[in-house]
Amino acid sequence: MKTLITCFMFISFISCKKEITPKQPLEQKQTESKQIIEEETTGTSSFFSEENLELNQEKTKSIKKERLIKAEDDKAQLKELIISKSFFKEEDLYILDYRYPYLNEKIDPNYAVFNNFITENYLNIEKTENQILEDKELLCDTLKINRFRDKRTIDYKIYSAKNDLISVVLYNENYYSGMLHSTYLFDCVNFDLKKHDFIYFDDFFEKGSEDEVFVTINTIIMEGIGSGELFYDCWELSKGDFKAYKNNFVINDNTVEFYFDDCIICPSYTGTYSIEIPIKDIMHLIKKYNDKPKIS
Repeated sequence: MKTLITCFMFISFISCKKEITPKQPLEQKQTESKQIIEEETTGTSSFFSEENLELNQEKTKSIKKERLIKAEDDKAQLKELIISKSFFKEEDLYILDYRYPYLNEKIDPNYAVFNNFITENYLNIEKTENQILEDKELLCDTLKINRFRDKRTIDYKIYSAKNDLISVVLYNENYYSGMLHSTYLFDCVNFDLKKHDFIYFDDFFEKGSEDEVFVTINTIIMEGIGSGELFYDCWELSKGDFKAYKNNFVINDNTVEFYFDDCIICPSYTGTYSIEIPIKDIMHLIKKYNDKPKIS
């Protein structure tokens, strides 16, 4: 399970920073200045500023976040199976605000396998606190002036599919002191309710499916970029990132949806956090659709 808070801060500064325009020759600057003056005189110039750019990015990030939070899931249908639990802790340096799923062990005591997994991987509060304090030290705050508290939030969406499978996406929103945007990290958990076991890429997809799934994801990304909508500044998924995130998917009866952290396929302020693949397009890659019928 990914615990990349410190690494992610580094990625956020390096991978997602805006490119700096190289210095231009004096003659070119003078020509452009003259052009700007002429445009202002004729009233044909389009106003640009760093402030407007940041405002637009805030708007698109808000849309991106809203789509994630308002996406429909199957919580209502699964209310007897799923128990939503919460944890909140507020300290001088940070706030922890978690909402996470537990399976109802009154239905099946073996659901403890899932619940123990959630506890061990997401509710290790001491480990999270130590990571936050380490991040503070990396910021070299020698005066110990903390103008903003870090905040870690966890929430989730849950989906059900046929054959007694549930899929959970846990999304972690992290506010880091002094950073312009919050960042999102995702973990997906697929659990077989009958076998009491977790399902990963190699369990769900046919052997040798990686390349075709990888190409399919990138085709959908490029179509999004070509649409000219909210996918500006996005890019193709790298082969290395696909290998790192190939288990980060959720399943319902119609789609397989892969989730990616900020700055993996899009910057934090635009694009999407996930890529949905219609199951009908990849049925030949999914094991359950290719299993030979059992002969009794």
